[in-house]
Amino acid sequence: MSAALAVLYRPREAFAVLAAAPRIETGLAAVLATALASMAIEVAANALGSGGAAGLVISLILPLLFLAYWLLDAWLVDAGAGMLGRNGRRRAYLAVSGFAFLPLTGYAVLAFVEAAATRWNGPGPDIASGLAWLTLLAIAWFLVLTVLAIRAVYDVPALNAVALALLPYAALSGALLLLGIVLGVLHAAGVV
Repeated sequence: MSAALAVLYRPREAFAVLAAAPRIETGLAAVLATALASMAIEVAANALGSGGAAGLVISLILPLLFLAYWLLDAWLVDAGAGMLGRNGRRRAYLAVSGFAFLPLTGYAVLAFVEAAATRWNGPGPDIASGLAWLTLLAIAWFLVLTVLAIRAVYDVPALNAVALALLPYAALSGALLLLGIVLGVLHAAGVV
């Protein structure tokens, strides 16, 4: 737990320490702990905000989504680092990058408080709207920690680390675009 707190308060130093002696088990434990905490909070937020069955299902599969993203991120970052001649450190990156997921629990807490605010008559909806904007800070901090983890493991310049950190988002966007094109063609052909 001390590594988790260090990552939140002194991330560069903490990631350097984690990268010096990477243990994939600790990275996995950080991802799972964050995922399970986020899942519990999101289930409560869904119940409080009357999110329905779809919201509950998404909340319950958060651990699987976190693990899938963690693995995809490591694969893409290591492949991208290969263009810089720095690949082959995927296991070390998995060990270190698991701790970048910690701010996502803050995201879940903000979602819970937002759900609670929507139930408050008067200024509640305005507060909920403001809290929704605050969730962007949690996502931004997750991205910053990912960049710092990449720098600690791959020893690349900051802009290259940012580019590597954005690879999973680019891959997901590309996959959605491809899916949209395929569905559009199938729809035009009368198949769907």
